[in-house]
Amino acid sequence: MEINKENLDAFRADFKQAMQALQEKYDVTISLGRITYTEERFSGKLTVTNGRDPEDAARSAFDADVWRFDHLGLQPGMYNRVFIGEDGNRYAIQGFNTCAKKWPIKMKRISDGENRVCNDQFIKEFLNEYYVDIVDVTK
Repeated sequence: MEINKENLDAFRADFKQAMQALQEKYDVTISLGRITYTEERFSGKLTVTNGRDPEDAARSAFDADVWRFDHLGLQPGMYNRVFIGEDGNRYAIQGFNTCAKKWPIKMKRISDGENRVCNDQFIKEFLNEYYVDIVDVTK
């Protein structure tokens, strides 16, 4: 079988299932990031995080990548911190897509759980104008 655009999602699902035994054995979370491919080969970022709690893994991934966005005022520990947008909605920062140059920051609208992406300017406005008392939405 070849890895191509048509079967990439199936490969990702099979990979996730195959990693279950290793995750349980070593009490880690294993995730496969963005996959790039050519006709001859494919590659992807494999991340292994201690612990099995998805929230802890997401928080750890956030803290590992936040340095890329420290120029915006983001810091370790700001995962799931709540902001109030100018539209009155509350948003929580969920992480980063470091490969996306235009919309690199992942957020979740608290009212309906809708995931969104935003650009650097959106975060700058949040941090400068709309940042409210630090609240973790998981507590």
